[in-house]
Amino acid sequence: MKDPLLRRAAAVVCGGFIAVQPKQEVRIWILAFLVLLFIRLWFLWKPSDFWGKMYKPEISFLAAGILIGFIYGMTAERIIAPPLLIQEIELEGKLEQWKMDQAEAEGVILLENTPQYAEGLGQKYAIYVFADSKGQFHQGWDIVEQGDRIRFAGRLEQPQEPGTEGQFNLPLYNAVRGLSGSITAKGNAILLNKGVPGIPWKIREKVNHMIKINWPEQSGIMDGILFGDSSRIPAETLNMYKAAGVMHILAASGSNIAFVIALIWGIFFFLPRKVRIIWTIGAVVLYTALCQYNPPILRAAILGIAVLTGRMGKGKMSSLRWLMFAGLMMFISKPLYLKDISFQLSFAATWGMIVLTPRLEKNLWLQKFPGPLRTLAAVFLSTQIAALPILINAFHTISLAGFLTNIVALFILGAVLQFGLLGTALVLFPSLSKIFFQTGFWLLRFSDSILHWAASLPFAYFWVLNPGKIFWMAWYAALGIWLAGREKVWFIFRVQCRRLPRPFKNRMQDKNLLFCVKCLFLAVFIFLLNFPWLQSDMLTITFLDVGQGDCMLIQTAEENLIVDTGPRKENYDAGERVLVPYLMEKQIKQLDMVFITHEDHDHCGGAKYLLANIPVKALGVPEVGDRLENPEWQEAIPLEFLHKRDQLVRLLAGDTLAFSSGLKIEVLAPVSTIGGTASDANNNSLVLLLDYLGSRILLTGDMEKEEMQQISDRGVKWSANFIKIPHHGAKGALDTSWFDETDPQAVFISVGKNSFGHPSPEVLAYWQERNIKIFRTDIQGTIELKINHEGFQIIPGRYRDEREFE
Repeated sequence: MKDPLLRRAAAVVCGGFIAVQPKQEVRIWILAFLVLLFIRLWFLWKPSDFWGKMYKPEISFLAAGILIGFIYGMTAERIIAPPLLIQEIELEGKLEQWKMDQAEAEGVILLENTPQYAEGLGQKYAIYVFADSKGQFHQGWDIVEQGDRIRFAGRLEQPQEPGTEGQFNLPLYNAVRGLSGSITAKGNAILLNKGVPGIPWKIREKVNHMIKINWPEQSGIMDGILFGDSSRIPAETLNMYKAAGVMHILAASGSNIAFVIALIWGIFFFLPRKVRIIWTIGAVVLYTALCQYNPPILRAAILGIAVLTGRMGKGKMSSLRWLMFAGLMMFISKPLYLKDISFQLSFAATWGMIVLTPRLEKNLWLQKFPGPLRTLAAVFLSTQIAALPILINAFHTISLAGFLTNIVALFILGAVLQFGLLGTALVLFPSLSKIFFQTGFWLLRFSDSILHWAASLPFAYFWVLNPGKIFWMAWYAALGIWLAGREKVWFIFRVQCRRLPRPFKNRMQDKNLLFCVKCLFLAVFIFLLNFPWLQSDMLTITFLDVGQGDCMLIQTAEENLIVDTGPRKENYDAGERVLVPYLMEKQIKQLDMVFITHEDHDHCGGAKYLLANIPVKALGVPEVGDRLENPEWQEAIPLEFLHKRDQLVRLLAGDTLAFSSGLKIEVLAPVSTIGGTASDANNNSLVLLLDYLGSRILLTGDMEKEEMQQISDRGVKWSANFIKIPHHGAKGALDTSWFDETDPQAVFISVGKNSFGHPSPEVLAYWQERNIKIFRTDIQGTIELKINHEGFQIIPGRYRDEREFE
């Protein structure tokens, strides 16, 4: 970067980016390092300290920029609203955004005159209103429009921070979008003052009304492509777009802005350059308003306008400079932007288009393509290269189909967007508007057929292990070397080697030694990627926060085991949403064994997705005879597993599993199949007693009193150092005389939001009276229990100050 202003803006942004990534306790050490580095550069400067043509003043400016950016970035979390839940509260405010469908309505409300007793309330919330079972809304909601002031009652929630590493961060998502949380309205709405809806809102309402009436089946997809509203798109269609690698077209972000710019730039081809830029910027602003200033589209619009502004004056202003200034201004306005994945992706993709595309177009392989196709391929490759580490780190997935669809189908979807925009511009002339929309829907059907074929290809979409931060650094370092030129980097390296002692410096001229140095660097890199020093005698049991259900990951230096897989509901599969992403985050590519304790959906719901995506050597189930043939088992586990004797392991009381790490698992139940109880499924749970380095961990499934009696009648010892409380802390699974025989150091309850009253007050009171520490996944998130020869450590995902040590 030869532009000094660009370098200094980049330094501040880099400092802020470094600040927002690590945990709070790590930042102070990084700050101390940066302060020492700045002191070293400012007070202990030597003439040999330089980087290319930059000397002390410039180096000092850059170091100060990083330090200032880091200090300012440390304040990022101040805008995140604290956790809060109020089940019933009366509120009033102004609707800033609003849309209504047949079954639900949603928008954004700015609260006014909040109750004094409700401490910790924010100002702006997402608001949701649901129709009743008959499809009717409560009185008043059907006449509400954007800009109205209303009074209503509802349930207000400011969410907790994620309790699982790598999990979607809802508080961060809300804060970046200026929201404190969400409100679910209850009862009637009272209109206090009629507002005046904005023109963009009226235009969008007319467009939605038109496409719902004329093209009802695909209106949701068109709404997603046009305005980024995917709420009415069926889950099956969303999965197809995801597998085909074009999900971003439904998010109204950078690609939408790019197509808007291309459309307006083409329409006004006859105008002078500056006038075309002004018209294009105006169109981008209007489109952003139509999307109700949705933060992803707003950020993409700012970046797009920055690039367009850089094109003014025949190249006198660098697009890259304006891009960096836009990033700097957004960082100053809200430091938390730098932690938001959508901002990172938009910024990286735009940087790739500006910096990498011209270099890629000169590639000999791409030179064989026709001009327009060469540019399109170069743009696609540049955005993918720039954003790939961020995509893998955030989503742990890669769509191979996307390499095809983003060049072919995305071109068609871009035309769909552009025809939709022309239809939107002519919405006051319905006859003309319908012509453009109809053309767009014809293209949409054609593109959907291509996407459906691409999504059905083998390995169209698959999970990827998290390669770690070293991969990030290596990837972008390689990009930096490619852009700067290997010769220049090698020259700087040789100059710096002049500061080494002379004997070593002379040896650096030997080409054979240089080859050995390169090999050494490669070996060190591979060594770091594998982290061999982490192999130890540690046993880690992770109680995953999967909501209302059970899921535990057991890790040793040799094995990876799973006990239960969490729930599956209509719109939630713990296997897809939590378990598989967590395994990718922890770099676990296969499992030695999966245990399913019983057939209830909150224990085996995620099994089908897990078994379809992660290699599993063996599947352990309770030996319950013909019960394995019931519909619940058949639905939970693929038939190929249920009929493979070499993979399916039926476990009965008295069985013992010994693993190479020294971990032993004793099966305490089922002793025999139990019938005629209030819950036969629960009373036939697989109950496991783990033994490792003298510590015993009891995993109880959903066993109830009848199964406890069977274990007691066998005469075996079930006392353990740590216990997973059965049936999510239900009262029916509390047998005080049975648990009196145990003396645990801590107990764990896997539970989420539920209507059963789990965990029951009686269960909590029993363990509290015994002064046993209780850990709950609904409060503390994912909880890790670590055991080695030195003792144990319990690390909650939330409220980490509540750790337990011995």
